[in-house]
Amino acid sequence: MLQPAGKMKSRRNLFIVLGIIVVLVIAMILSTKFLTPEELTATLPKKFDPKQTASDLWGKAQTEIPANAQPLGEVVPAMQKDLKAAAAKYKAVSPAEGAYNFPVKFDGTVTDASADSLRLSVPGVPKETVVIVPLTTAVNGAAVRDAMGFKFGDAPGQTDYQFVADELKKLMQQQVKSGVSDPASLKGKKVSGSGVVVVLSPSGTPPPPAKPVNVQPVTIKGGS
Repeated sequence: MLQPAGKMKSRRNLFIVLGIIVVLVIAMILSTKFLTPEELTATLPKKFDPKQTASDLWGKAQTEIPANAQPLGEVVPAMQKDLKAAAAKYKAVSPAEGAYNFPVKFDGTVTDASADSLRLSVPGVPKETVVIVPLTTAVNGAAVRDAMGFKFGDAPGQTDYQFVADELKKLMQQQVKSGVSDPASLKGKKVSGSGVVVVLSPSGTPPPPAKPVNVQPVTIKGGS
């Protein structure tokens, strides 16, 4: 029994469509690159590692901060006179409104020493301004983190952002220990190094001379 011409044509068109689909599927399969589990893992975003991030920042800080550091005896009087002008002149990093991180270098005499800190007399710094170099718990990794331009948005969240500072603190303390093995023995002796001075002043008011200056150490050497 013969089928109507229209029905045969419709069936023929269906076979043609199905054939095209099969060809397309085969072509897609042949052109698709199947990844191994290792290759797939490599394409995924890497997990943020605060310790590695801190290590990378510290490596850069040990060369960039000494290279950009300005004499503490020049920076301190300038920032006590006009904080914003000093920040511009001495290329301070401003991680937030009213916060300034100055890269500095110092060469002074230890007037007082303990296991926790050194107090220095630095030429150019007003006599009423106490210069302190922390050695242990008061070391602040956030000072170096911010000075190196690492921003809050560079970390997944607040916790990891703080962890970077914590890891930097450990690296800074290790550096201090290698450069100053016996702090108490340095009283009356020369100490030199570089670091970061952090000034917080939301209003932009210069710090008074009576306010101590803390130099967060990046490099330090003493004993002469």
